Amino acid sequence: MNKRLHKIYKLSKNKSTKQPLIVLIHGYGSNENDLFSFNSLFDENLNIVSYRATKEFYQNMYAWYDIYFENNVKSFDEKTAIQSAKLLTKEIKLFCKEYNCDENRVTLIGFSQGAILGYSILFLNPNLLKNLVALSGYVEEKILDRNDIKTNTSIYVSHGKNDETIPYDDSKKTLQLLDSKKIKYDFYEFNQGHGVSQENLYSFLNWLSKKY
Repeated sequence: MNKRLHKIYKLSKNKSTKQPLIVLIHGYGSNENDLFSFNSLFDENLNIVSYRATKEFYQNMYAWYDIYFENNVKSFDEKTAIQSAKLLTKEIKLFCKEYNCDENRVTLIGFSQGAILGYSILFLNPNLLKNLVALSGYVEEKILDRNDIKTNTSIYVSHGKNDETIPYDDSKKTLQLLDSKKIKYDFYEFNQGHGVSQENLYSFLNWLSKKY
């Protein structure tokens, strides 16, 4: 876990001042090209980086940590999940320094496993992110660095009501947890499965456009 993560990125057209950074974290079985495919929808003055997870289990299919199923019981590699969250935190900070990004305007957009790690990163470093967009994920308490935090991060949460990979109810439990910690968020639900529909896409892009 000491190596730098593979990434693809697009830098801001505005080189005169520090500009915001968008960080894209893909889900299980995907790669860095997935969320980066809609980079053209962002303002040209934003910096955008998409990271590839460390574990390849099929060609061009990567995971941030292993997931196991035994007797219909789901578990996962908690140690690697925590390591991945810490490594991504380090990468984000390094990218801001290397490419002169505005470290006070960092947005993380994570899908599925990427969203789970996004929550973990938020708890690991409450002041790192200005915005968190958590798509089809949930808060996994086993990989949180701390239980109670104070954060001013704006949080967008969305989930498909027909999601069979990460059940819709998991997202509802996350909202209860955030409520218990007095963490504010905006929640949106969509008639979709485990994915990001066009309606979902433009919903969070519109939400995000009001945060800068």
